[in-house]
Amino acid sequence: MNTCQNKPVLKVEQVTKEYNHKNIIEGIDLYLNQGEFVTILGPSGCGKSTLFNVIAGLLTPETGKIFVNDAEVTGRTGIVSYMYQKDLLLPWRTVVDNGILPLEIRGIKKKEAREKVREMLPVFELESDGDKYPNQLSGGMKQRVSLLRTYMFSKEIMLLDEPFGGLDAITRLKMQEYLMAILKKIKGSVLFITHDIDEAIFLSDRIYVINGSPAHIVEEFKVPQKHKETQAALVSSELSQLRRDILKRL
Repeated sequence: MNTCQNKPVLKVEQVTKEYNHKNIIEGIDLYLNQGEFVTILGPSGCGKSTLFNVIAGLLTPETGKIFVNDAEVTGRTGIVSYMYQKDLLLPWRTVVDNGILPLEIRGIKKKEAREKVREMLPVFELESDGDKYPNQLSGGMKQRVSLLRTYMFSKEIMLLDEPFGGLDAITRLKMQEYLMAILKKIKGSVLFITHDIDEAIFLSDRIYVINGSPAHIVEEFKVPQKHKETQAALVSSELSQLRRDILKRL
């Protein structure tokens, strides 16, 4: 993705969040540049989703601040979009009507909202699926719809919390490649959560490794080369050292 502008659209400064008087995450500092794909990589249960909930304004940190385009948004919801591992599609709504939910929340009339979503269907390779219901879609297709809905909420900053974690291995690889293709079209800025090293290396411009108790950023890695295909990322000799270095920090 294009990071030449080097303009931070999101900054997290010294964020600490506790639960039952015990710190879950502590002293977290990170940033996301415009048009960048950044992954937070760490073991399951280490506090990655807690951090996302703080960034999204769903939780208020004990200490620290969140900035979007240099404006403080700590504790404020509705600023960034958030996609969970589960697609959370409403089964009684079609693809289009699931996609318009963020626009409806903003008060946009259904007719106009539907037109906006239908315009985006070809971008997300859903042009023939707009009138289908979730029970007519595969797991991968549901995640495409969920990604579309996430984009309609906020076109600038998207938080993706292990969105492919519930998919089988083959579908997951296809969805990783699909996501990279879509991001080239929409030019969004993405903060991504995973505990899969290969997924992080393939998708990311930079990787923050989070670990410990309480969890904190133990190291930041820059990915030296973006690959066109997932398979190349998995076997690339130039990335094998990066993989070993990341493993040492987990």
